[in-house]
Amino acid sequence: MPQPYDADLTVRALLEAAGIPASEDETAKFVEMYPALRSGADALYADEWRYEEPALRFTPLRPEPRS
Repeated sequence: MPQPYDADLTVRALLEAAGIPASEDETAKFVEMYPALRSGADALYADEWRYEEPALRFTPLRPEPRS
């Protein structure tokens, strides 16, 4: 089970680690947005896909044969 987090502490730590200066207003907006962003990122991972191979390339057309 994931550990609970403090959005304010997490956002400030991420900004500091990345070396991004932010005003208090900017930080407050990031803190407000963070739970939705975190939830969206978590939704990208599905347990049923854990052992699937990644799609390394997409080729919509059949490649020309090499001679």
